[in-house]
Amino acid sequence: MSQEINISNFAAKTYRIIDGKANSNSLIQGIIGLGGFPYTLLTDGAVVFTHYSPMLNEIRALMNLGPITKEMFKPIFLSVSDEILSDILFGKVLAQIPLIGVYFNALCAKTMTWRLGMLYSALTLHGEDIGDEKTKKFARRIRETFPQKDVKKFIEPDYDKFQQLLIELQK
Repeated sequence: MSQEINISNFAAKTYRIIDGKANSNSLIQGIIGLGGFPYTLLTDGAVVFTHYSPMLNEIRALMNLGPITKEMFKPIFLSVSDEILSDILFGKVLAQIPLIGVYFNALCAKTMTWRLGMLYSALTLHGEDIGDEKTKKFARRIRETFPQKDVKKFIEPDYDKFQQLLIELQK
């Protein structure tokens, strides 16, 4: 039972971290979306350093783990390459449509931040044991649990489902 309480506290803290980064990234991407291509693509590269990497390190710090290394980041990046490619294709193509494109750019940014944050949270529960297979399995499970069914609106992940997912993936 004490393990669930720890996961409960961890889930609450990570959920807040992810939500904050997702809202910030969405706002930035929406504003940059006004400039269109190539600014949207450049911003995608920048948020790796301004949002995704800091988010992972903030989540890892909750479990007293050190910052992520390049070797640890590789399987994470490869496990979400489908989402990244989808974001680039979907978000950047639709981002070129005046006014509507701003919305889609922000939507894709929010979705990506949530997916990465959930993956980071699940991996952090396993400490330094971040391998390709585990990372791919977790990414797949996150997509199944929180599919983005509607391309026109973002549905924020339900907190209780998020917490339950972390409990399942901790095992």
